Amino acid sequence: MPIVYACAASHAPGITAWREAAAPDQLAKVTASFETLREGLVAAKPERIVLLTSEHWTNFFLDHVGAVCFGRAESYEGPVEPWLKMPKQKVPGDPAFSLRLLEHCYAHGFEPSHAQEMRFDHGSMVPLHFLTPAFDTPVAPILFNTLAAPRCPPSRCLGLGQVLGAALEAAPERIAVVATGGMSHDPGERNHGFIDGDFDHAFMQAMTQGDLAALGAYTDAQILAAGAGTLELLAWICLAGIMGQRRPTFSSYEAVKPWATGIGHLRYDLAA
Repeated sequence: MPIVYACAASHAPGITAWREAAAPDQLAKVTASFETLREGLVAAKPERIVLLTSEHWTNFFLDHVGAVCFGRAESYEGPVEPWLKMPKQKVPGDPAFSLRLLEHCYAHGFEPSHAQEMRFDHGSMVPLHFLTPAFDTPVAPILFNTLAAPRCPPSRCLGLGQVLGAALEAAPERIAVVATGGMSHDPGERNHGFIDGDFDHAFMQAMTQGDLAALGAYTDAQILAAGAGTLELLAWICLAGIMGQRRPTFSSYEAVKPWATGIGHLRYDLAA
């Protein structure tokens, strides 16, 4: 069954933890855009959500850093942050579905790590809070290392997406794919609060034009110049690989200074 829904959305913790700090017009635009994404997901009636997200030292540390990790748990508890201003939830998983995806990757030149225990932080819980607030659709998380070098390069993330896309299109379930993270931000670093709007708009343009060559050609250095946290866009590049020639629609972008992040949303209008 073809993928029935796909989108990309930023996951800055301030979106829920300090919402009131944002300018009212920006908060309204971000909230409305999340609602548009949620409506699209609900209308598509997915039976599984593949969540392309980031690790924030919640599950792994420097004693073991894998490039990409597939979650294979029965459920995932989150958020780990008590200050995120959302109640703890138990998000359902589907170990058999995750294993199928993992085995497909192993058969096609990719060997991600995998974990049968995993917790969710803001990187997963913020988008799920807005997109599927009932937390009633099983989630298959795929975590990208964006913290410690070496990392999976953008070209490899794109290739992983292309391999995953073939598996997802052939799956019997109705699949939604959600990429989360970014955009430009430099959390806790010397340029904390810096937002590179020019980088963000150029990246979103490459996404909306379906320019896979440009997305795969990004380097760590180019992305890091827009802030260390900007590496979370590896998940978006993987999404582009999954979706192939299909182009997303720009939904919104706001450089929200109090959240220290460029907040971007894209959606794929697959019904059309």
